[in-house]
Amino acid sequence: MDDQLAGPWLIAGGYTLALVLLLLGGRFDGRRPTAAAVSYALCGILVSETSLYWLSAGSGSAVPGWLWFAFPLIIAGLAAWRGYRQKTWTGRLDGSGEPSFGVLPSRGIAVTHASPESVVAAVEFEHNGHRLLGVEYRLGGSADFPDLARTADLTDGTYALIQLRTPVVPSVVVTPVTGAFEPERFTPLEDARITRNTVGAPKPDALLQRFETGTEFDRRFTVTTSDPEFAEALLSPGVRALFEGDPWFRVREVAFHGGSLWTSEAGTLTEEMMFADSRRLAVLASTVDWEDAGFRSVAVASDTSDAGWLGGRRGPLAGLRGPLNRRREAAGRQPLSTLSLVARTVVALVLVIPGLALAVNSLTALTGLAPEARLTVTATLRAEASTSSCTSCGNGNLVDGTYELDGETHAVKDLRWMSFGNFPERGDVVDIAVTPLWWHPLIEGKDTGVFLLLIGLAPVLAGAVLAKATFRPRPRRV
Repeated sequence: MDDQLAGPWLIAGGYTLALVLLLLGGRFDGRRPTAAAVSYALCGILVSETSLYWLSAGSGSAVPGWLWFAFPLIIAGLAAWRGYRQKTWTGRLDGSGEPSFGVLPSRGIAVTHASPESVVAAVEFEHNGHRLLGVEYRLGGSADFPDLARTADLTDGTYALIQLRTPVVPSVVVTPVTGAFEPERFTPLEDARITRNTVGAPKPDALLQRFETGTEFDRRFTVTTSDPEFAEALLSPGVRALFEGDPWFRVREVAFHGGSLWTSEAGTLTEEMMFADSRRLAVLASTVDWEDAGFRSVAVASDTSDAGWLGGRRGPLAGLRGPLNRRREAAGRQPLSTLSLVARTVVALVLVIPGLALAVNSLTALTGLAPEARLTVTATLRAEASTSSCTSCGNGNLVDGTYELDGETHAVKDLRWMSFGNFPERGDVVDIAVTPLWWHPLIEGKDTGVFLLLIGLAPVLAGAVLAKATFRPRPRRV
């Protein structure tokens, strides 16, 4: 088979079949769990293997195939573990799966006394004098959605709705504004998070109108309400100061409607999210002057401090996340969940460790600390100009050969020649540096050593910046 002819069809066919499996998984989900799990797993494996073929064919790389099989299996295992964890913590609460208050999302609208198909899980319980409700839902749960929209929702359409019972009040929705701090601050990550959280947030089933406080608050938040007089009483100076001063409110929409105060957040409903978000809602409820707004007070005497509200439900890595998030919030940064902290740490390590290894290898070659050897060239391949029949385009100048080190003969295959010096011919003997750290790249000249040093330092710098922003953020300049 001619890979140049069949390759594009294999790639297109692989992704098309993966899309079909994803759609099948969506149709099976909720009715036939085993079939859905198999469809999702096969979809992930097919996407990984198709991507492996594409990258290998396009770059000549040799990534081990088992890594690409392992990746979707690990993701599937994590999803199964999160599902098990959700059932575990909701079972410990001794709560109810049937909501007695609040709203449920249905086609983007917050409705009461309904059980739409989009709801995946629900738990209601008492905590510190408050009645709480957590709902996990999907945007594409309705069969009326077009197939393409349902596919997008299946890949990234899971949301959690955390609610706190309040008196039955008029509707007020407070939505953070993207780019609200520009030009003083550049907040692309926060803006992206605002968009992701608010896209799936349900809206009250009431006629809303725009309301403005006439203060700087209007620049950072958009307020819509069914009763401007109630909104004016609700958004007292203390409440506005809470919204503007707590980073948590900068990226989440908050709504009062009927007998519920709620917020919506992208992602599955976890114990950590349930208690962290409900604590912020309880703080907001205790800040509102309910009597001045014309309603009876909610439970405002409950302990809404971090330790008092969360107790033993602080989630994994609590000893690290607690002080870290307090430091981040003092600097005006968003608190991190366990998943976010682990993901940031992994990304920083993935950037720093390989980059540092390459930089150290380059330094040993430049300073003469790396062992030197003599490479006998046995074959060469020069990069060619791009043609329709070119089989080596993009591979660079490659060299094969052998060298001796510590009494052992080593074979070299497809050494990428990056030096600006003369390209060797077959039979030539050239000096190379054998670097000490894995993967022991061979460096053929000082110019190559400098080039690889710069390449290695770039991810090290990026990883260090990410680690600094994560663990030691500096306060934002206002």
